Amino acid sequence: MVVKKIMEINTTALNSYITIYDDIFSKETSESFTRVCELQKDWDQSTVVRKGGAVVDTETRNTLIWELNNIHGRTKTEIHWSNLFIKTFKDYTQKYKEQLKIENFPSTMESVQVLKYTPGCFFTIHTDHCAKIPRTLSYIYLVNNNFKGGELTFTSPPGDKTLKIENKKNRLIIWPSNFLYPHYVTPVEEGIRYSVVGWAL
Repeated sequence: MVVKKIMEINTTALNSYITIYDDIFSKETSESFTRVCELQKDWDQSTVVRKGGAVVDTETRNTLIWELNNIHGRTKTEIHWSNLFIKTFKDYTQKYKEQLKIENFPSTMESVQVLKYTPGCFFTIHTDHCAKIPRTLSYIYLVNNNFKGGELTFTSPPGDKTLKIENKKNRLIIWPSNFLYPHYVTPVEEGIRYSVVGWAL
């Protein structure tokens, strides 16, 4: 049986759903959170989701994580920043929805995490949606840019084209979590990369 390709994949159209928002916080708030990240001492090893649950796999995802929790937060600082990022992600979800003229987008945040990439840290190609965690939207906030490498990079579904996002401080990127948006973070070469990630169900 011969299957005909009915259309070429239009990566330009797909890329229109990867949206960048700059300067989402005031300079004072941005600088304050950068200092919080630099002073944070309690980091955990990141995990990846497998059939048996979340496991540490540093061959796939090698980075440190600080889970922000607004209910069971360990400190008032953690609760404050968790609430701020949840509110901000929800506000920008509304902007994203209006900009792309899409109805019925999610408003429930699954989690918010701060990630710390030291030299050599990376995250291999993956998508954020899976059967165990059916995410709809993904968010990355770039905390700083005083490092080398560590570029968020999207690849087209055939894998023949890439889109690298410039590392710019105080920048938020939103995109669909589904299989059409495989992405990865290149290894950090120098310095420390801080980012905040979140997902909506």
